Amino acid sequence: MYKEQFSARLKAARERTGFSQRDIAREINISQPSLALYETGKREPDIETLGKLAEYYGISIDWLFGLGTQGSRPNYDQVSPQQKKAV
Repeated sequence: MYKEQFSARLKAARERTGFSQRDIAREINISQPSLALYETGKREPDIETLGKLAEYYGISIDWLFGLGTQGSRPNYDQVSPQQKKAV
């Protein structure tokens, strides 16, 4: 249950920003194939990468795992203009 929620929500968070996997991977210093595997549920990120992804997207880890309440819904507006320009 959590694995499917995680991969689907991770992909949704990225797509909502309009960035490609390559863009995000470059920003948080991971490989694009790794991000693709996370988004398909074939691999799970380590805790450091999980934190980077949540922070970059402005979302809670609880939301990624499907545990979030209303207060932990994603806030895509937290992606700063500098982050958008950096990609």
